[in-house]
Amino acid sequence: MDSADFMVEVEKARAVLERAADYVALRGRGHELVGGATLTCASDVPWQLQVKCSRCAGVFWFDNLAWRTGGADRWRLSADSREHATVGCAAAGITAGQFIALAPRRNLFQPVRG
Repeated sequence: MDSADFMVEVEKARAVLERAADYVALRGRGHELVGGATLTCASDVPWQLQVKCSRCAGVFWFDNLAWRTGGADRWRLSADSREHATVGCAAAGITAGQFIALAPRRNLFQPVRG
């Protein structure tokens, strides 16, 4: 396989990755994901893909669960990336409306209990 063919395979793998549940969940937590590194190991298909959040610079690795059989259609967030992925994007920002909606309602005439 030449480098052009390999790049086609990587693009196919990234297209599948973007539909994977872990990838969608990261996007749902505010991460703006852009492409990164691709790792292979004596194979025509990538066994790991990296994406980076363009907002908070978080790096996330995804494992190709179908790599051993020559596929690239099953992706899962790597164990090394799971802890960082459980929190939302710190740099995604929050709008004033979202802040107000999340803030507990207080009555200014009600005493604060300590």
